[in-house]
Amino acid sequence: MRKQFAIVTIVAVLAELGLRVAVAAEPEAGEVLALVGQCNVETAGRTNTLKPGDAVHVGDILDVAAGAKLKLRMSDGSIIAVASGTRLAIVDYRLGNGGESRDARLSLGEGLLRAVVSRLRGVTHFEVDTATGIAAVRSTDWFIEARAGSTQVGVLNGSVSLKSVATGREIVIPARWGARAEAGRDPVPARVWTEAEFADFIGRTNLE
Repeated sequence: MRKQFAIVTIVAVLAELGLRVAVAAEPEAGEVLALVGQCNVETAGRTNTLKPGDAVHVGDILDVAAGAKLKLRMSDGSIIAVASGTRLAIVDYRLGNGGESRDARLSLGEGLLRAVVSRLRGVTHFEVDTATGIAAVRSTDWFIEARAGSTQVGVLNGSVSLKSVATGREIVIPARWGARAEAGRDPVPARVWTEAEFADFIGRTNLE
């Protein structure tokens, strides 16, 4: 009986070690810079509570609870601020060419984030997908919000392309403008955003 128990224990320990190795094998995408409230990470089917300094990896799903906020510093120096009630997946985040190129893809299930995307010398790709829109940038300061049936983008600096998932139609949003993509439709033409619209998004993502 003791022998069987010992074997079961050893198998359990080995399985745990194997899971840790598998998790660690995923590339590190960034780290938690700051947070307020309850923020969780789902990794390989396991859920853990985040704390400042924790690493986040490709494949992780981040859940920011109601009333909470989260700020990440990514491996390329980009800063991502995540608002309350947001669910965000790190689909891919890899650097190449000695850190001069980037291939980053995030999936925003719901909620709001602000991304201050760093400028690199090489070929860069930074994309955020939602159910209704795909937003892509090189280096800029911008917001994206996913709601049921729509995606909204606001740009503080630089420019962002927004493409409809349904129709493939794409528009470019310049600085101080915003636009949205609704389910099954082309993106709504971009327009100048008011200071109040930007202030709302800034306030919801700000951790200062």
